[in-house]
Amino acid sequence: MKKQILKSMMLSTLLISAAFFFTQCESDVTGTSPEDLTVIETRDAATDVTADQCTCLKDQFPVEELSEAEAQALTFMREEEKLAQDVYLYLYNRWKTRIFSNIAQSEQRHMASVLCLIEKYELQDPVGSNPAGVFQNENLQALYTTLTETGSESLEAAFIVGATIEDLDINDLNMEIAAADNEDLIAVFNELNRGSRNHLRGFMKNLTNIGATYAPQYISAELFEEITSSETERGSDLSAICGIQTGNGSGTCDGTGQQQGGNGNGQGNGSGTCDGTGGQQGNGNNGGGNGNGKGGH
Repeated sequence: MKKQILKSMMLSTLLISAAFFFTQCESDVTGTSPEDLTVIETRDAATDVTADQCTCLKDQFPVEELSEAEAQALTFMREEEKLAQDVYLYLYNRWKTRIFSNIAQSEQRHMASVLCLIEKYELQDPVGSNPAGVFQNENLQALYTTLTETGSESLEAAFIVGATIEDLDINDLNMEIAAADNEDLIAVFNELNRGSRNHLRGFMKNLTNIGATYAPQYISAELFEEITSSETERGSDLSAICGIQTGNGSGTCDGTGQQQGGNGNGQGNGSGTCDGTGGQQGNGNNGGGNGNGKGGH
């Protein structure tokens, strides 16, 4: 009887130690508890570059008359970026795979960039205070349901959902850029497009790592091959115009990890390592400071 009690005590100690280890690992990455991870990360990301970028879009670009099509493009892309963010947060909560929470942060910045223009041109924001998974656009509402249900089936299906979202996003942005003539709108949409191409590369690397594939459904096979066979794109025209320099990420990620450079005003340098399910993101400080790389455990 004493031996059984001793074994039970030892097992409990091991379980408590293990729980502390994983909780500490998550805290090192986010500065908060695992259960609060996705909400706090994306809220912080919203203020990452928004203030400086909004000021730049107001001061460095003329106020041009918006066509009805351009106004609709802005409100639609605001919700389409929300679709990506909400689906990725849902999939992170389902699979706890870091790439989804990392890219959700990027989608939040994309949403914020579009909001800058919505406010500049005094349009009605379709997102407002809508919670995750709620959209004004009925097609996006239906797509959210389909994508979250599909992505819940397996991790492979979740990566395919990610590739599908970026495939759709690139296609829609290409069409809107071709149809637009407002300089600020084109600059923001080009910025979003660059991010989506990088995201597509990330999901394809994850699919390749698990021996899975994805065939493009929206963009051409030629464009898909061009994007996925090329290196991650760094910097942007909008950042150069606005004087917002994107930090340079450094470090190693293997398995299904994704590395992403930091964002900062001035010069930000991200560094660190992450493991098979992690993502790295460095966040630059203002005015030439060094960013701290956050490695996923």
